[in-house]
Amino acid sequence: MANLTNTQRIGALVPATNPVVEPDFYRVVPPEITVHFERMWNGAWGSQPESSAESGHRLSMTSAEANEIDWALFGFDVGKMNDDVARGASALSNIGPDVLVYACTSGTWHKGYLEYDRMMAKIMEDASGIQSVTAVGSCIAAMRHMGSRRLSIAGPYRNFHLRNRLKPLMEEAGFEVLSADGEPWMQDSMNPREIDMDPPQSIIDFVLEVAQDDADTIFLPGTAWRALDAAEELEQRLGKTVITVNQASIWMALRRLGWTKPIDGFGSLLRNLG
Repeated sequence: MANLTNTQRIGALVPATNPVVEPDFYRVVPPEITVHFERMWNGAWGSQPESSAESGHRLSMTSAEANEIDWALFGFDVGKMNDDVARGASALSNIGPDVLVYACTSGTWHKGYLEYDRMMAKIMEDASGIQSVTAVGSCIAAMRHMGSRRLSIAGPYRNFHLRNRLKPLMEEAGFEVLSADGEPWMQDSMNPREIDMDPPQSIIDFVLEVAQDDADTIFLPGTAWRALDAAEELEQRLGKTVITVNQASIWMALRRLGWTKPIDGFGSLLRNLG
């Protein structure tokens, strides 16, 4: 469905447990463009058994068990969420957006290869008839635009998943990954809401500790992580490009709409929209 008004529209799919994507988009996207959201169901809060249709948060699962299960990245069911993508994209199509964004990183990198990420974008496009981008695809495009080659990854995830899923995916995309580190508190967490409670200063302190000197780019995945507020200071202190997932998703959506005016305050990527 085409947008029949003069106002351009971004539609975004957001994990049900994520309270950060919407305010990040609202703060950054110019007022000439409207943003509209639909939530993807990723399981009910609690300790229901895995077999329940309402489950997704097995609080009794051990850290070792979680490391071996792709959907248990941080306590919600990625499979349930992706089963809801076609419905969400179809629902958003009714307001005639000009571009759709899959605003979750782990939902497409948890398999560890790029084809799964591309498949999710195609599911959205087939369901909606609207051009669609993913958070992971946006980050890769942003890094290529900024000339990134050597990455340090820092995020609110378990080291197991970062190093065995995200690292090979980024290497498949053509980058050299020098390090991939999850915040120490996340290594045993099964609570997805702990991610958004991490203050930007804690993110800054963690990244400064793990960023590799030889990296030209610091990649901060996690759409519920408040990394957008850390990007500007980290670039100034490290002298490196900093790519955060919400920053890159906004950048990609705006470029798809033809927006070229620089946006200040959120890192060098959004000052390079042309």
